[in-house]
Amino acid sequence: MKKSTQLIAMFVLSLATAAHSQTARHPDPAMEQVAREAKLQYVGAASPDSTTTCSFNFTTGTGNKFMKYCVTANGNIVQFESPSGHEYINTGTIGEGYAFCDYDSSTQYYDYAGYGDSGNWKAPVTVSSSATSVKISRTTSDGIFTLTQTIAQNAGNELVQITMALKNNATTSHHVGLLRYADVDVDGFSSNSFDYTYRTAWGYNEGGYGLQLEFLSGSAFNGAFSQDISGGPNSCQIFEYVLGPLQNTDGSIFAEYDMELGKKGTGTVEVAYKAF
Repeated sequence: MKKSTQLIAMFVLSLATAAHSQTARHPDPAMEQVAREAKLQYVGAASPDSTTTCSFNFTTGTGNKFMKYCVTANGNIVQFESPSGHEYINTGTIGEGYAFCDYDSSTQYYDYAGYGDSGNWKAPVTVSSSATSVKISRTTSDGIFTLTQTIAQNAGNELVQITMALKNNATTSHHVGLLRYADVDVDGFSSNSFDYTYRTAWGYNEGGYGLQLEFLSGSAFNGAFSQDISGGPNSCQIFEYVLGPLQNTDGSIFAEYDMELGKKGTGTVEVAYKAF
């Protein structure tokens, strides 16, 4: 009996030691500096329209259900924390946002926050905002498309739900590919592990926390993917850097929908971010 008690005590001590080593893990400053400098190669041409400034802040829940995030005036989520003290996006160059390709003209339209934008957008319009959601509309500078995003809390499922409605303002149909992207940097680590299935892509620290981007709705879903680069994908050539599984990589995730928009037609899709 005494020996069994000693074994149990040793087991409990080993668990406590392992838990302490997990919580005590911190990024190496020198390695992080190198990684953050490497991110700069994926920053696009400077545009006065791109921003990483929080304009709308949201918080819900406590303990393991705590979730805090913020949205820019352009509709980028540039900070995501859940549970308290565990951040996934706001590290170094902040990359999160949206893009689509007009395949008929091979034209890209994108806004990846800290990684820049395509420079062919009009100013965003805040359609509505509340304590739990914000709705932002943005038209391309050529007037052909209008993207309306509704970013809302889903406190019950501990996720941020993003509805993107892309309208074709033209009188001719357009074949487009619409995507959502995030540069995942878990708990201040630029290098993480990544993988994807058809409906979900995620980045995580082994033995720690992670962030996933998941499909919710949209019949023309092309898939969820991880990349071996931190920057946003070329929306007209989305598979250029797709790779997984990945370990110790400064990577990123995205989900893409392929659709045919009829004249004056609108395509609506839904994705969500959730910590795990």
